[in-house]
Amino acid sequence: MKKQNKNLLRHIVIFKFNDDASETDVQKLNNNFNELPEHISVIKDFEWGLNDSPENFHQDFTHCYMITFNSKKDRDSIYTPHPKHQEFVASLQPHLEKVFVVDYWAK
Repeated sequence: MKKQNKNLLRHIVIFKFNDDASETDVQKLNNNFNELPEHISVIKDFEWGLNDSPENFHQDFTHCYMITFNSKKDRDSIYTPHPKHQEFVASLQPHLEKVFVVDYWAK
């Protein structure tokens, strides 16, 4: 039987970039997202990857990120309003067609 771990809050963010977003812009945005854990201590884990599903359900979403928090308070009161996060969100606007976000408690 698998040992039970403390429940963790997962924050999944998936991007669909505009067709005219350059590879340079997308790479810069990806790098900036990857730097957030260096600035926001309540991020307990961070990983990302590119869509690699063989099923054709991706709807042109390409970049997927998973951020882990210990609590809703960490996500809602510290991460979301944090100046570095807000700066990152603002930088996305000209390049992003859609974003899909799902949060869940890991079981």
